[in-house]
Amino acid sequence: MENLGTPLLDRAPKAINWYAVVSSQESIVPYMMDNGLLKKEMTCTHCASDMNLCKRKDISDSLQWKCPACLLTSSIRRSSIFEKSKLPLRKLMELVYYFGIDLQIYEVEKLSDISHVSVIEWFDQFRIVCKESLTNDPVLLGSNSEHLIEIDESLFGKKRKYHRGTGKQDTWVFGMVEKGSRKVILQIVEKRDRKTLLPIIQENVAEGAHINSDCWAAYNTLEKEGFVHKTVNHSKEFKAQDGTCTNEIEGIWGLAKLKIKSMKGKSKLPLRKLMELVYYFGIDLQIYEVEKLSDISHVSVIEWFEQFRIVCKESLTNDPVLLGSNSEHLIEID
Repeated sequence: MENLGTPLLDRAPKAINWYAVVSSQESIVPYMMDNGLLKKEMTCTHCASDMNLCKRKDISDSLQWKCPACLLTSSIRRSSIFEKSKLPLRKLMELVYYFGIDLQIYEVEKLSDISHVSVIEWFDQFRIVCKESLTNDPVLLGSNSEHLIEIDESLFGKKRKYHRGTGKQDTWVFGMVEKGSRKVILQIVEKRDRKTLLPIIQENVAEGAHINSDCWAAYNTLEKEGFVHKTVNHSKEFKAQDGTCTNEIEGIWGLAKLKIKSMKGKSKLPLRKLMELVYYFGIDLQIYEVEKLSDISHVSVIEWFEQFRIVCKESLTNDPVLLGSNSEHLIEID
C-alpha cells in the first residue's frame, strides 16, 4: 500500500471538492484504486485467473471481484489494510483524509459520525503504514542538486526548574530538511557529536548535496566528506551576508514541538494503572475482560493495547526469534 503521508496528501482534493469523491461508491472506488488504497487488479486464489470487477447491489461496497473461470468471488478490499473493516468505504476515506490533513481526534469527532474508538484505531493503523513505508522506502535528501539541505539539533522535553527533578526529562533531536520539497527527517540522538551526527547525514543526504548549518563543531568535516557546506554564526546573526541561513529547519522545530504538545493531552494514567495494563496485555486478556477487572476506561485500554502491539512488533523486527539455538531443544514443523 502507498504511504498515506505526503504523496497522497499532495494529490488530495481541497475540502470543497472532497464531497464529490466520497458522495458515491462510483467515485470512491476509482479514487482509492488510483491512489493505491485498493488493488486495481486481482488474481483468483483458486485457479490463478485474472478476476473481473462486477457490480453487486446486495453488498455494501457495491462491487466485487469475480473469476470468469471458476466463478469464485472476492471483496474489493482484499489485500488492503481495509480488508477486515466493517466501516463503509466512505467513512474509511474520511479517516484517510482527516489523517492526511493532520486533524486531531477530537476535531474528527466534531466533523464526522465515526466513533471515537474507530478514529483512534485507524489513526494508529495509518501511523504504522506510514512508518513501514518510510522504513521500506527511506527518504534521500539532496538527490535533486537544486535543493538545499538545512540541518540542526534541538532539545525536546520538559524544562526542570532550578535543575530539580528525576529521570530523563529532555531529549536531543537531529533534524534535516530539504528546501523546496516537503522532505523532512527527524531523529532522536543520545549525543550531538560528530561520531553520532555524521553517519546520519551520510545515510540520508546524497553525496555532493549543498548543506547549510550553524557553526556547531560536529559539522566541521562535511566538506571533506563530499558535501558543499556553508554556515551561519547564530551568535552574531540569523542570516549570513551570503544568504546562508537555517530558517526552515528552525521553523520545523516549532511545528514539531507544537504537534507533540497537542498530542499529549491533559490527563495521564497513574503508573499503577499503566502497570495493570502491561500485566493484562502480557497474560493475553481481551479488552472486555480488562474492563471487568479494572477501572481504566475503554478508550485507554484500546489505545495502550495498540501501543503495546506496536512495541512487540518492533521488538520482533529488530530482534527476530531463532529456533534451535539451544541444542537441547527439539523443533517440530508441520
